[in-house]
Amino acid sequence: MRAGEWQGTMALTEPEAGSSLTDITTMAVPTDEGYYRIKGQKIFISAGDHDGVDNVVHLMLVKIEGAPAGVKGISLFVVPKKRIDDNGNLVPNDVVASGVYHKLGYRGCPIVQLSMGDKDDCRGWLVGEPHNGLKYMFQMMNEARIGVGMGAIAMATAAYYASLDYTKSRTQGRKMGQKDPNLPPVPIIEHADVKRMSLFQRAVIEGALSLVMQCSKYVDFQKVLGGEDKEKYHLLLEILTPIAKSYPSEMGNISISQGLQCLGGSGYCDDYPLEQYYRDCRIHPIHEGTTGIQGMDLLGRKVVVKNGQAFLLFINEIEDTIGAAHKYNELRGFANDLNSTLTTLQDVTQHLITIAQQQGPEIFLADATLYLEFFGIVTIAWQWLLQGVAVQRELDNGAKKADQNFYQGKMFTLRYFFAYELPKTLGLAKRLLDDDRMTVEMRAEYFND
Repeated sequence: MRAGEWQGTMALTEPEAGSSLTDITTMAVPTDEGYYRIKGQKIFISAGDHDGVDNVVHLMLVKIEGAPAGVKGISLFVVPKKRIDDNGNLVPNDVVASGVYHKLGYRGCPIVQLSMGDKDDCRGWLVGEPHNGLKYMFQMMNEARIGVGMGAIAMATAAYYASLDYTKSRTQGRKMGQKDPNLPPVPIIEHADVKRMSLFQRAVIEGALSLVMQCSKYVDFQKVLGGEDKEKYHLLLEILTPIAKSYPSEMGNISISQGLQCLGGSGYCDDYPLEQYYRDCRIHPIHEGTTGIQGMDLLGRKVVVKNGQAFLLFINEIEDTIGAAHKYNELRGFANDLNSTLTTLQDVTQHLITIAQQQGPEIFLADATLYLEFFGIVTIAWQWLLQGVAVQRELDNGAKKADQNFYQGKMFTLRYFFAYELPKTLGLAKRLLDDDRMTVEMRAEYFND
């Protein structure tokens, strides 16, 4: 696998068990030979079977026969497509691709349904201790979630540059107020609405990239520090992982859509790459835990873990940046805006925790996805303020003339985010502070067939 001759997958989902892994039924029966016999099905397995490598090795969640009910009975197994026999040869391991899913996008990666043990000869090897499979899987899952966010950023970035190139070369219309038809048309990047769409794209991709780099820094700190510092950066990484996964995934879709809009009718055609990016990017809010799962993870677990210690560390990090920004006159207004929104986030969080204590988890988590959106906007605003501090420091130190356009572009994008995106938290806060939980009270039969 290290050499790239074999490939690995994470095999979790089953026909009747998607996000609810409690309900998986794939079974492992122990033998006296050091392996288990595996029987069951897995679905939506990315790159689960193809001829690009000699072998595909699945890390699979399975229940050992007689295991406790629920997630406490889940174990992790190595289940290869082919196993090595006594002569060192690769032989089939009774793992069959029983179906291939026909997808909206992401067509370069086959997603398959797997059937194990149809001939009662599928062998799996236990990883670690029995019944700890979910814990082991999440060691990979959290890294994979950040990877999904990074993939979404990459795709949205490619779309942004393709869109930007088009808007700078495509001439259409004249500036508002220019009535003379004899004047030459201008590049569409000169139109205010096109600038708005381009600023939105840049605000999303560079803000999200900054967040992923922040997470990467915390990963490094975890590796080189010890004691309380190590725990601090572990908790910060824990609370930011749902944001690093969900914000680029959700906003990447909208960003690419805006890029496609800049191209007009051409963007909808395959003469340009935007239409493929638009299709391909749609999977990211689903991969490695849907946006709804990320919201419940953030609000139901990460915000309250260790009596809110991770949340407090997150607040402290932002307050440090606000303090640094206050040193620059150009950033003071942005710092005050973020500080005000941060206070609102704390108020909303406390309100929801009180609801959890008084009304239970269903009401508490009903709008967890909206809380995730609120939290994400605040997080990206923090990242833009961090970038603003770096820009102002360079400008004050006499930045090179050749870099002036870059720095001015950064400052305009920061201004855009605080003027256009941060105010969206006002509506989200109003909704989250409202005690009308209509989505819980709405009954299935009220939806008309």
